[in-house]
Amino acid sequence: MRILSTVRVPESREHVLFVHAHPDDETISTGGTMATLIDSGAEVTLVTCTRGERGEVIPPELQHLSGDALGAFRETELAAAMAELHLGDYRFLGDDGARALHTPPHRYRDSGMQWGEDGAQPLTESGDGPDARDTLTGVELDAVVADILAVAEEVHPTAIVSYDERGGYGHPDHVRAHEAARTAALLADVPFFAIVGDGRERPGDIRIDVEPVLERKKRALRAHRTQLTVEGETIVHSGGQVEPIGRSELFRPQRGPASNGIAWARFGITGRIAVSVIAVLLGVIVGTIGTANNQAVWVAIPLGIVALFLVGLRLLFTSRVAAGFAAIGLVGAVWLLSQTGPGGSVLVPATTSGYLWTFGTILIAVVVLAWPRRGKVSRATMGTSSKPGKDVGTP
Repeated sequence: MRILSTVRVPESREHVLFVHAHPDDETISTGGTMATLIDSGAEVTLVTCTRGERGEVIPPELQHLSGDALGAFRETELAAAMAELHLGDYRFLGDDGARALHTPPHRYRDSGMQWGEDGAQPLTESGDGPDARDTLTGVELDAVVADILAVAEEVHPTAIVSYDERGGYGHPDHVRAHEAARTAALLADVPFFAIVGDGRERPGDIRIDVEPVLERKKRALRAHRTQLTVEGETIVHSGGQVEPIGRSELFRPQRGPASNGIAWARFGITGRIAVSVIAVLLGVIVGTIGTANNQAVWVAIPLGIVALFLVGLRLLFTSRVAAGFAAIGLVGAVWLLSQTGPGGSVLVPATTSGYLWTFGTILIAVVVLAWPRRGKVSRATMGTSSKPGKDVGTP
């Protein structure tokens, strides 16, 4: 039977790809649906983006676990949970079978979360946490999208499922998983379904009755014992939050990209080379025109054009690559035309405006390329969450 897929396929061909941020997320919000799909004869693939290295730990005898040790333990918890749901195809993003072609094995680390003035934010933004460069929210979105696309190209899903644009309750890793999964669905031309956590059903939503598999879902939940306990019909999280075990799971079809900008993963090798070459040439043109006119007009005008040019490329593409090549062409042209000969430099004399133009272009390029481009962090919170300002472990 066709449960989530919105394309016409043979009954045995339905294949749903679930993308989750941390071990335990999959069982809490979609465990019943995954079991139901499997029982119906559909194929299910689970991709977990991180190992939840920054999660809190409930059992006293396991509270010595942290970082990679906790991540390794949570891998075993996920394996036990998937055995209960009868799901055999589960992968960690960046591992074999879940990474882009020609990239070495890598892992995305848990970004952690804390409540700040603007709502949920990664711990890495406060300086308390792992190096931001290897966390799920710290790497380029395109890298995450490319890895998910690699899975999609292998399994050919008929639907992709992940969080809504708020990441459920606002965890930055959930938001990033949504952005990457939804963008990958767009590029792969596959229907995308967002998990509806508040239970508010709208026309067009799909509600899955998981009563027939509820006991399996409970057993899978108990496998994640570092993060939660099952008390009757409720889940108690490591932070003390309590929520009922869902007897149904709700999904909402969504269309369009999750983030603004053209995904670098959209291009093949030839396309990337072409865009890079064009970016360099445009940079050379802007640098040449600006250098030729920096003395004829107020120097702030050509510098403003440089800023608009580079910022525009950063906004146009989700990756820094195009802007980086444009900056190389631009700075290279300015440097070359600023060189002095026997008669000095005619285009860039040793004046205040000349120095502003020469070094201003470099400064603008550095700032634009270094400026982080993160997904929007939601203000959404769980009703029983800790108060703002308190560190919250990964669920």
